[in-house]
Amino acid sequence: MAPLASVQGQVKALFSRALKDAFPSVEQEVLVTKGNPKFGDYQCNNAMVIFREHGSVLGFESPLSVAEAIRSSLPSNDLLGDISVAPQGFVTVRLSSQWLSRQVSECFLSGELSYSKVPRKRVVVDYSSPNIAKEMHVGHLRPTILGESIRRVLEFSGHEVHGLNHVGDWGTQFGMLIEYMKEAYPNFQKELPDVHDLQEFYKASKKRFDEDPDFKSRAQRAVVDLQAGDDFAHSAWQKICDVSRRSFEKIYQRLDISIEERGESFYNAMIPPLVDELKLRKICQESAGAMCIFTPSVSTYPLMVIKSDGGFGYDSTDLAAIYHRLLVMRADWIVYVTDLGQEQHFHMIFDAAEQAGWHRPPLTRCDHMGFGVVQGEDKKRLKTRSGDTVKLSDLLDEAVQRAAFEVRKRVEEQQKEGGEAFLTDPKEQMEAAERLGIAAVRYFDMKQNRTSNYVFNWDRMLDPKGNSAVFLFYAYARIRSIQRKAEASGAGGAGGPSSFHVEVIDPAERDLAMKLVQFPDVIETILGDLHLHHLTDYLWELCNILTTFYVKCKVLGEEAQDSRLLLCEATRKVMLKGFELLGFVQTFVNGVQMQDSSTRDLIFTVPQIISFLSMSSRLLPGTVILTGTPFGVAEGRTPQPWLKPGDKVAVEVEGIGRLENTIVPDTSSTSCFRAQPKL
Repeated sequence: MAPLASVQGQVKALFSRALKDAFPSVEQEVLVTKGNPKFGDYQCNNAMVIFREHGSVLGFESPLSVAEAIRSSLPSNDLLGDISVAPQGFVTVRLSSQWLSRQVSECFLSGELSYSKVPRKRVVVDYSSPNIAKEMHVGHLRPTILGESIRRVLEFSGHEVHGLNHVGDWGTQFGMLIEYMKEAYPNFQKELPDVHDLQEFYKASKKRFDEDPDFKSRAQRAVVDLQAGDDFAHSAWQKICDVSRRSFEKIYQRLDISIEERGESFYNAMIPPLVDELKLRKICQESAGAMCIFTPSVSTYPLMVIKSDGGFGYDSTDLAAIYHRLLVMRADWIVYVTDLGQEQHFHMIFDAAEQAGWHRPPLTRCDHMGFGVVQGEDKKRLKTRSGDTVKLSDLLDEAVQRAAFEVRKRVEEQQKEGGEAFLTDPKEQMEAAERLGIAAVRYFDMKQNRTSNYVFNWDRMLDPKGNSAVFLFYAYARIRSIQRKAEASGAGGAGGPSSFHVEVIDPAERDLAMKLVQFPDVIETILGDLHLHHLTDYLWELCNILTTFYVKCKVLGEEAQDSRLLLCEATRKVMLKGFELLGFVQTFVNGVQMQDSSTRDLIFTVPQIISFLSMSSRLLPGTVILTGTPFGVAEGRTPQPWLKPGDKVAVEVEGIGRLENTIVPDTSSTSCFRAQPKL
């Protein structure tokens, strides 16, 4: 399948060529924007600027004459259809319907969606970053889900991405935590303590530290022992970290977060020699008894590499971290996902790294992906009724409870309408509610401009008719409903007709095709400014255009049925990819499993098959035989509980094509399957 490419970028390239040919002596950036739909798809705005700055010299009488010269210099191509020139000098173009048809057929239907940003970069995304011995709270929602989604977008774009969790696992507070662990859980070294509430554990240790001088003295000695590498103190510290990781992992599993922990302690040994180097190179300067790096272009306050008491702090650790990422990991691009309150700090870190020669823009790129605060209805930080910080686990639990109510209501409505009722099993309803509720929270957060504060509102979050994940899921379910009906009538299922040929004739068909081919432009925009609301906005607009398409273009039983089924399938694939990038876990909506196909006619890529194999204790990752020979075998654990022996599965193999498979029982284990592909 042909990889997706930015449409606006292709249009811009054509106008760039035209400007160079028409005005070889003029150096000017190409100004191409989306056009007014009434007049065209894109417009070039260079004519007015060229006339104002060079018109008399070049001999042009008006912006219109400049625009005509631009139009006549456009190279021959199959992308552009109608080209018009306005008296003001706007050159407006409409994409060719034939090109749209071919683009949808080649890039959105034959295989998995792919997008490649050249050149490929090694990217580090620093996100989530909770503190050891503290509960993850609502303040960790945004850095966790924003970071995960930007990581997924970068991976989809072909980059090598390392998601790092810079947990707060070091500091003087660990002295009191170690002492309290010894008191509350004397057997902690032999058995990992079952700490149900990390926040209460931390509060209890802090209370002892503040009220008991003897405890405080022991805690201070424990800090010294820990920093000196004492075995017992280190073991106790490790146990505290393990307890916290267990708590964090529950959240990460619910949110489907893939991240590698690399906390503050990882960089401890790097700091002293790094500081010595910075002092030797005179990048560090002494100020008020501390060793500092000044970044006057960012702040009047310096970074403190060594504090006046001789200790190291956050500045030291963050400098060591960016050094390791740029020089040891050889990252081309680093993205830090934290609240906007830390924006200046990280720009100071970037400036210091540039002074040291580690960060060399534009060869390397460092971004702070800052975000605003989650607020309650009172426009203050979201709190519980008692004024405490909202635990992230409690927020997710409430989202699931509210989603469960919506699911039950939907099932009851289906039963009253006399239609086929789905999700009648209470267990299935709760499974759907878990995924729907969490998807609703994620979407509501990510549809906001990340640099703004936003008010958390359950009603808008779960509104089935508004801009919500629930609305998007219903739109997806409608596509699948049409595809099931088509399959029942013998017209084809999820994959549509056997030949991928889309006709773009009706204006509603064209609007939908046009929106589909703009998907890579959305990815391109996100890569530029790291704002994920571009994707949520796109999905919302796509679903509304799809609704108009249904109203104006009947799909089933029409002469254009095959083509319109293909348009529906292309839309489904784009929506599914969007859901994946936003971190939505598959779910049931209106009886439709949010999987590649609810008819169990699944499409797996070779990498997906390999990932299933890695779950099997009997097989090593990559144990798969799928070659150009007529037969091949792939084994592994059943990837989903609803995949049963005898189900039909289609496998899309790169370089080979579509393989039809039959799942048959594996006598060695009922939890395994063997697929026997036939060309």
